[in-house]
Amino acid sequence: MSEIINECKDPAGHRLHICQLRKAGREEEVAALMENPGHTCLNCNAVAKEAKNLCNPSPFSSY
Repeated sequence: MSEIINECKDPAGHRLHICQLRKAGREEEVAALMENPGHTCLNCNAVAKEAKNLCNPSPFSSY
């Protein structure tokens, strides 16, 4: 089996990522960042409009 590594691609901006905002209880801010998503986090599967709000972002297309 391969090992899953949850690595943040932007450690300097980690405090602004959805996972950290959720831990801080900032749900209204999280909800705003998740509107009209275009990226998903390969670590936690969160979605966000902009890649900068995720640890390990990957773009996706909406139909």
